[in-house]
Amino acid sequence: MKKLLFFLSLIIIILFPILFTEDKKIQNSFYHWKNTYDLKNTNEKLYIKVLDISFSKKLEYVSTKFNKEPKNSFVPTIYITNETMKKVDYKEIEKLILKQIKRLNTSFEEIQIDCDWSLTSKSNYFNLLQALKKDTNKTISATIRLHQIKYFKKTGVPPVDYGVLMYYNMSDITDFNSKNSILDNSIAKKYHYNFDVYKLKLKLALPLYSQAIWFRDKKPLDIFEGVIKDDFKNHFERISENIYKVKKSTYFKGRYIYKDDLFRFEDSKYEDLQEAIKDFYSLSADSFNEIIYYRYSYKNKYNLSQLLKESL
Repeated sequence: MKKLLFFLSLIIIILFPILFTEDKKIQNSFYHWKNTYDLKNTNEKLYIKVLDISFSKKLEYVSTKFNKEPKNSFVPTIYITNETMKKVDYKEIEKLILKQIKRLNTSFEEIQIDCDWSLTSKSNYFNLLQALKKDTNKTISATIRLHQIKYFKKTGVPPVDYGVLMYYNMSDITDFNSKNSILDNSIAKKYHYNFDVYKLKLKLALPLYSQAIWFRDKKPLDIFEGVIKDDFKNHFERISENIYKVKKSTYFKGRYIYKDDLFRFEDSKYEDLQEAIKDFYSLSADSFNEIIYYRYSYKNKYNLSQLLKESL
């Protein structure tokens, strides 16, 4: 009898990791972050930005125009600047949101809010989230930044059903000395604190895009999104790992650039994404069930199923 129990225990020990891995279903989904929606025949789960809210001298907004109706149910996502939450009462913002989501011609079960709140806007922002939950009876999710977990006792935990950790835009894009403002795991690791006591379950948001920041005298002039390394083959001299110097004044992506201008090329590298997934899994394995990639137009950049498989 003891031998039988030992044998069964041994089988369980051997099979448990396999069973756990097979049972761990992690979904890949995408942000659609344009002011016009016209996708055809997409089966992926989408988080579609439907409203962009900002404030200068008054409350301003841009609604996404739907030229096509999404094939599947999606998550309406609303971007709100921190300045808006500082200057405008949450009741006015909620009124605008409710009015805009009513125009959507499809059913949905969740609303996601993207706002990098601060200490001065926290109370107003959290009131907005609570009001949306009460008045819509939908799942409410909110984006979270790494610093808002490390310092959650100060920044607060938003009153939502779950959070989405925005694992990109980690350093100052305008700083010439930034290594890669899109995804820098060495910087991310400095914020790997308090995940074990953070109250919200978390999904992971990762970047797929690439960009180049144009500098003159080490001062930022503009950002070129969607460039690739091959764009720097002509008229540029590579002077370090991701810094390129203009050899001769010329046009680049429709802009006139001058000799000796510098470009920092930034990318979402495969190996950096692998490391990010591994790190997040080690921090939040219990709640890790979805990766949302920014953004849909880059969905074929890598084999994302293979990326996930190789990362876990």
